[in-house]
Amino acid sequence: MPEIVYVTLRYVFLGLLYAFLLLVARLIYRELKPPPVGRAARVAAKPAKTGRRAKLVLLGEAPFRKQGSWEVREEMVIGRAPECSICVEDEFASNQHARVYRTEEGYYVEDLGSTNGTYVNGRRINYPTELRYGDRIRVGRTVLEFRR
Repeated sequence: MPEIVYVTLRYVFLGLLYAFLLLVARLIYRELKPPPVGRAARVAAKPAKTGRRAKLVLLGEAPFRKQGSWEVREEMVIGRAPECSICVEDEFASNQHARVYRTEEGYYVEDLGSTNGTYVNGRRINYPTELRYGDRIRVGRTVLEFRR
């Protein structure tokens, strides 16, 4: 083959390699970027009105220090620490893993900087996420369902 083909293929491969590295760097940046400040501050600032109470119900088998169903109050913290509202004995959960709270708009869940992340319906959350009936929150290996 002519020398020009080898040189062209080499530059095409180098270009594809740089494009791949750029995509990986962009993905890492998106994962490590802090949550949007405006939305988090706006959501947390408004207190909730009284209405129907919501519950978090344990799905599956997991060791707990308390019962398997909790009524959501103004704010609840899920984690391994004994002072958490929902205390789980899950080695994949952080001491203070996630927070569930109520506002005028509804109920929200946010990750508290945990190592393994908090998932709602299988998607990792990076900012306060509104909860709807039937949503499943995964903290470590523990799965809780949001009910009203």
